[in-house]
Formats: sequence, C-alpha cells, structure tokens
Amino acid sequence: MSIPGTIPETRRPVGLVARLERRLGETGILLLFLAPAMLVIAVAQFYPLASSAILSFFDWSLARSPTVGPFIGLDNYARTFKDPIFAGTVTFTIVFAISSTLLQLACGLGIALLTVGESYTLRFVRTLLMLPMVIAPIAVGTIWRMILAARVGPLNQGLAAIGIDGPNWLGDPMWAAFSLIMIDAWEWTPFVAVTLTAALTSLPGDLLRAASVDGAGRWKSFRYIVFPMILPVLVLVAMFRLIEAFLTLDIVFTTTAGGPGYATHTLSFWIYQQGLKYFNISYAAASSWIMLLACVGIALAFLAWRRQVGKWQVSR
Repeated sequence: MSIPGTIPETRRPVGLVARLERRLGETGILLLFLAPAMLVIAVAQFYPLASSAILSFFDWSLARSPTVGPFIGLDNYARTFKDPIFAGTVTFTIVFAISSTLLQLACGLGIALLTVGESYTLRFVRTLLMLPMVIAPIAVGTIWRMILAARVGPLNQGLAAIGIDGPNWLGDPMWAAFSLIMIDAWEWTPFVAVTLTAALTSLPGDLLRAASVDGAGRWKSFRYIVFPMILPVLVLVAMFRLIEAFLTLDIVFTTTAGGPGYATHTLSFWIYQQGLKYFNISYAAASSWIMLLACVGIALAFLAWRRQVGKWQVSR
C-alpha cells in the first residue's frame, strides 16, 4: 500500500547470490566462489607435489626403464645427503642466496630513500629502475653472458682500454660466483626498491615533521623512526628474495651452465640436471623435496621473526 502522491515502492527480485548467501552464510558463499580456483590449484600443484613425494621413495631412472622401479624407502634421501656434489651445491646456494639478498636489500633501501617522492622526475627515475625486473630472466642471463665474455665482452674490452686485464668472469670459479650474485642483484634490486618506496610513502608525515621540529637529523629520524616502521616490510621482502634466490635456475642455465665444473651449481640447477638431463626421476624428486622443506623452514623462520618485530613495535 502506498501513500497518495508518492511513488509506489517496487520490490526487486532477490538474486541467486543473495539466496545462496542466506542459505550458506558469508563463509559458505566465499568457499563456493573459491572452489573453482582451489580445484585448479589442486590439479596443477597438489597433484604433482604428491606424485613427486611418492616417487621419491622408489627407484626409478627413466634411462633404465619407462616404468617405476621397486620401493626403496628413504634411500634416495640418504644418497642425496651423502653425495659430495650435492653438499657443494647446497653450500654455493646458501652463499649465493644470502649474498644476493643482502646486496639487494642494501641497494634497494638506498634507492628507495633517494627516490621516494611524488615529483615527475622521481616517478620517471623509478620507472627506469624497474626495467631490469620486467626483462625475462632467460634474456637477462643471455645479455650478461655476452657482456661478461672473457675475450669479446664489452666489459673486458672497456677494462683493456684503460689498461686493466679483466678476469675470466664466467670461467673462473670465484669470479663466476661473484658474477651470478651481481646479475641476480641487478635484476631484482628494483623489486626491493619499489616495495620499500611504497612502505616509505605510507609513513605518517606528521611523525617525521614532529621529529624534525624536535631537532632530530636525517640519520636519527631514519634510525629511530623510519627503519623500525618499515622493518616488517623489510623482513617480508627479505623472505621473498631469499627463497627466490634459492630457486634460481634461469641465469645459471644461460650464463655458467653450473660451471666451471660444479662451482656454480644451485639446488634448482642440480635438480634440473638430475631429472631432465640424466633422467634420475626418483633422485631428483627426493632432492626437490629437500629443497621444498628448506624453503618452508626459511619462510616459517621469517614469519616468526616478523611476529617478534610486530610485538617489539607494540611494546615501544
């Protein structure tokens, strides 16, 4: 019944989503809409993970037989830990990941502090700095392999022009490791810089202005205000970059191919060779699960550290 002189109220039909929400509740409707994506993830990720976990307990070399061999329990894992080449691979991967991550964090934080701001010039500079990150890693490795070529590379030619005999960047074990660290840092420092720039932009300006009025210089403001406030973001960025460094394969494949010898074998490159070059499927599966558990352990350690940082900030 409508009041004379007013527009009669029209009832809109209840939609399908509204009816489902009434029956299933907010949580139920959320799970319903997530179900297709979770199904894709289950097929594309969980099934291969489960298959590799099962294969790691069998003896299967595709070079010997197209069918899975007998069950051998934890022998593949024991063989992996006893392999001296694998031990050297783990050592190089740890050194490479930590060195590259620390270099990216230091350079990225410095770049973020220098380029934070909303002026056109700073935005243009940040855009240019992102270019290495958007290049395909295979292309990055190929570009740097040509730059670092011992005889015809432009880097050594430039050094020769000023009287310096450049090293064999990719042929000497020490210089090859150094080159891979620098290439990885060159490619992914922009990611750290952009993320930290966003964190710096979100800081409350009133707090920094109050510190300036109280006589705090740039260093004290950074040490006691800026750095503690961006530390949770810094911890997350460090976690992402460290795990990604553990998984590095592309630049190793395109620059040193793991050489000279086994000097620059990363875990991912080692697993790739065992599984797709030598066809030791079960051995590669065991090695990949060791790497996966190591990455999960790293992630849990960083998340626990971040929680402690949050508690420390609240206590302050």
